[in-house]
Amino acid sequence: MTITARRPAGACLPPILLDPVVDDPAAVRSMARANGPYFMPARYLVRSTAASDASRDAESAEVPSYLIGPTFRGDWAFGGVAQVPGAEALLDHPGFVESAEEMCGPGVRVVPDQVYVNLTAPSGGQPFSHVDIPEFVGVDRTNAPGWMLQAMGSSRLFEDARITIITAVAWFHLGERGYFRYWPDGRDRESVRHEDVWNTAVVGDNDFMHHKVERTGPPDLEPPEEMTIDTHLDHDGTDWVIVEDGRVLARYDDEHIRLSLSWKAKVHESPGPSGGLTLDDVFTRFAADLGSGLPAQSADELTGDATREVLSARWNGYVAD
Repeated sequence: MTITARRPAGACLPPILLDPVVDDPAAVRSMARANGPYFMPARYLVRSTAASDASRDAESAEVPSYLIGPTFRGDWAFGGVAQVPGAEALLDHPGFVESAEEMCGPGVRVVPDQVYVNLTAPSGGQPFSHVDIPEFVGVDRTNAPGWMLQAMGSSRLFEDARITIITAVAWFHLGERGYFRYWPDGRDRESVRHEDVWNTAVVGDNDFMHHKVERTGPPDLEPPEEMTIDTHLDHDGTDWVIVEDGRVLARYDDEHIRLSLSWKAKVHESPGPSGGLTLDDVFTRFAADLGSGLPAQSADELTGDATREVLSARWNGYVAD
């Protein structure tokens, strides 16, 4: 098996700021209102199989309470293909592409891959920072659950097969606060707070760069208490509504919902990869590191709940404040 190694962590330049991002930022919010419902991102971390859209068919599962919160996600483009009207222009956004090329240097080919939105209702800031879910040559969201990919990335056991992914995070929020904090020089160094969250963006390597969302909305507006992994967010033509099993738990004006848009592109260098990992390879490397502590006895058992609990406890992309 031959794999072209991922460029070393930190080889790309520091994050790049974009201002403005689009000519008509209000149109992005209109797209969000028209394309619900939106699901909790934690679904990516509990599904036993991967999919481009976890909102419609993800099974219920027990998840840590800190992953249940009033942030909801929708996929607008996946695998380089637009999923909703209007997403093509965002997927091929020239400012995002040019920033990724600038960050990673000459000779790279930037291939836009994903666009998704996160919508956050008024709430306190996240009690943790995190890195994004990575992908690897041969193992990605199409054949592995998010929790496994996150464990693979945090373990550093698969760096020879890691794919360089550059992320642009843009904001379209005119409500109170909703600031973005990130650690460009490592989680143990100083952080940066990005406060202008209307039609601006930060382009960076979010698979390595920790980041988080601070408090969103007025401090007297609290999220509903009855949310589960199945709770979703939608727009009913008048208000944003948080819904659980057909019951409306909360209603919000448009200004109270913070909208961030994430664009992701894969960065390819020449020569490209000529091989890749298989799930058998993933099992072998985890087994070599964990020994008898790995519940799975074969690659076929890697997606079981017991394995998820062990890998997520040992390696995850979250750091508590």
